[in-house]
Amino acid sequence: SRGAWAHIAFVHEAATGRIRHYVDGRPQPSPAEAVALRKLPVGPEDYFTLGTDAHWRRPLNGRLDEVRFSRGRLYDELFDPPQDLASTYLPEIETTGQAVGPPLLFTPERLREPVVELGTRKHLFIDDALIERQQNVTFQMNPPRVAERIMRFGPERDGFRKHLDTIEDEDGRIRIYNALYQDHLGVWISDDGIDFRPAETPYEIKGVTNMVLPGVDGDGTMFLDPNAPPHQRWKYVTGVSRRGTYLYTSPDGYTFTKHKLALLPFRAASQNDVYWDDQRREYIGYWRSGFPRTPAGETQREFVMSTSPTLQPPMPFTPVTTEQTLALARTKRLSPVIPWYMDNGPLTPGKFGIEFPTVFAPDDEFDSASAGIYNPKGMKYPWAPDTYLAFPVFYFEYYEEPEGRQYHVALRGGGPTESQFAASRDGETWTRYPRPAYFGVGRYDDLYVVQNYISKGMVRRGDEIWQYVFVDSDYHSSSQPRTYERGVYRLVQRLDGFVSIDSPYGEAGTVVTRPILLEGDRLTLNLDTDAQGYAIVSLLDENDRPIPGYGPDEAVYINGDHVEIDARWIGKETDLSELRGRTVKVRFDMRGTKLYAMQFRDGAPSMQ
Repeated sequence: SRGAWAHIAFVHEAATGRIRHYVDGRPQPSPAEAVALRKLPVGPEDYFTLGTDAHWRRPLNGRLDEVRFSRGRLYDELFDPPQDLASTYLPEIETTGQAVGPPLLFTPERLREPVVELGTRKHLFIDDALIERQQNVTFQMNPPRVAERIMRFGPERDGFRKHLDTIEDEDGRIRIYNALYQDHLGVWISDDGIDFRPAETPYEIKGVTNMVLPGVDGDGTMFLDPNAPPHQRWKYVTGVSRRGTYLYTSPDGYTFTKHKLALLPFRAASQNDVYWDDQRREYIGYWRSGFPRTPAGETQREFVMSTSPTLQPPMPFTPVTTEQTLALARTKRLSPVIPWYMDNGPLTPGKFGIEFPTVFAPDDEFDSASAGIYNPKGMKYPWAPDTYLAFPVFYFEYYEEPEGRQYHVALRGGGPTESQFAASRDGETWTRYPRPAYFGVGRYDDLYVVQNYISKGMVRRGDEIWQYVFVDSDYHSSSQPRTYERGVYRLVQRLDGFVSIDSPYGEAGTVVTRPILLEGDRLTLNLDTDAQGYAIVSLLDENDRPIPGYGPDEAVYINGDHVEIDARWIGKETDLSELRGRTVKVRFDMRGTKLYAMQFRDGAPSMQ
C-alpha cells in the first residue's frame, strides 16, 4: 500500500528456532514461538512458490524484484539495506580487445560469389566447399595413430573421471584438466606430453594433491581467452550444484575467482564446450540438452549452440513461450515438461531446452534408435581458418533397445561409447564421418576398451597433432562388478590430416577447384602418394583452359609423403608471381594419393 520499493529480510536463528523479520533494515514484530524447519526429503524435483501461498493462490499485492538466499545469519539488529543484491557479483569480466581473424570464407552468401578470395589462407579438404567438380575420388576421414598409454588407473583411483581438457600453457607445457576425487577439478602437467605428473596446487583433499577447484564440478571446459588481460586469461565454465552454469577466471590456471552471477540459468548434463571464435568474433558454447526424446520416449542426448560477443554474466538468451514449445513438439519429439519462465530464467526444467538451436543430434534416418551424443568435443582448429572440428562421443544406450535385445542391460549395463569425427566451416553446420570411428571399441595394449572420450583441445609438435583420450574397460553404468581399468592414451594425427581427398591406386582421380583469386608466389600442398602414387597439379583459367606454362604437360609429378611441398612446373619452377591477381582453378590429377590441404604462400619455397 505504500507505493514504494522495500527491502524485506527473514532471518532464521537455528539456536532459538526464531524467525526475525526486517523491513528496510528495521526489525518488525515477530512470532514469539519457535519455528520448526525441516529439510525436504530427497526425491524428484518440484516447484516452490514465491509471492503466493503453497497452493499458488493469494498472490502478493506487489512486485518482487530480487530474491537472495544466504547461508548464515547476515542481518542482526539494525542495518542499512543493500541497494542492489547483485552488487556482490563483481568482479567484472575485463577485456583487452578482440582477437580477430579473417571473415568466414564459406558462408552461404559467400558461396554464391563467382570467385573465392582464398588469399594466403591454408585450406583443409574437410569437405567439398572449394571443389567445383570431382571424378573418381572420395573424402576419407583418417583416424589417428595410437601412440602409448600415458596414464593407467585401477580401483585405487576410482575418482579419475573421463572428461578431459588439454591445454598448452604459456610455458609450452601440456596440462590435462579433469575431475578427480569426488568430482573436484584437478590438473596434470607434462614437459614432453608423455610423462604426466600431478601439478602442485594450493589444495589437497584426501591425499590428492593436484586439486584446482575443490567443491566445483570438474566436468566443465577450460580454455585460454585471447581477449582477456593476464589476470583473467584462464577461464573455466562449468555447472555448479545443478543450479546453473558459472564462470571462473584465473591468471595461471591454478587459483580461480568465481563470478557469482550465473553465466546461464541452465545446467548442462555433461561436459560443455566453450571457445572464442576469432572469425565469427563471438564466444561459442555447446551445451547438452535433455529436452528431446527418443522414439521410445526416453531422454535423447543432443547439444545446442549459444553465441555471445562477451562472457560477461549473464549471457543473453530469449526465453521460449509455451506456445512455441508446443508448436515445435508437433515436429520434434520433446519432453512433456514444458518450461515456464520468470523474468530472469527458466523455472523448469533446469537443463538446457530449446532456447538455443540444436547443432549436434542423432539422425533418425541414419543412426540407430539407441544413439545419443554424450559430448561433441567441438573446437576451432588452431592452424587453419574456416576449419572447425568435433569428435562427438556417441553412446549406444542398451536401455533404448527393443525388448528382445534388452539382455545386454543385464549382461553389460548401459552401453558402450565411440568417438566419431565431424567437420564444419562455421561451427554450426556439421558434416559427420562416422566410419571408421575416430577412436572406437577394441583392444589397446592389454585393455579391452568399451568406453572412450576424446579430450577437448589438442597440441602441435612439429608436423604432428597430439590428442588425448580417456578409455574405460567397463560399460557405462556397468551392471557387472566394475574392473576400474581406466587410462589415458596419446593419439598422433598428421598435421591437417583429419580428412583427405583420396584417389584410387588403379586409376586416376580428378579434382578441380572453384575459381580462386590467386595471391602468393607458390602453391604448397600436404599430400601422400607413397611410392607408387603421384599427383599432377595444373592451373586453369576461368574457361577451364590450361594456363600456358602451368598446364599438365609442364607439371612436375609430385611423389612421396609430404606435409609441405610446393607444386612445380618445368621452366617456371615454383614461381607463381606472374599470375598474382588472376583468377585460376587448380586441377589435381592423382593416382593412389591422399590430398589433405593446399595453400598459396609468399616467401621462400618449401623444403622439397
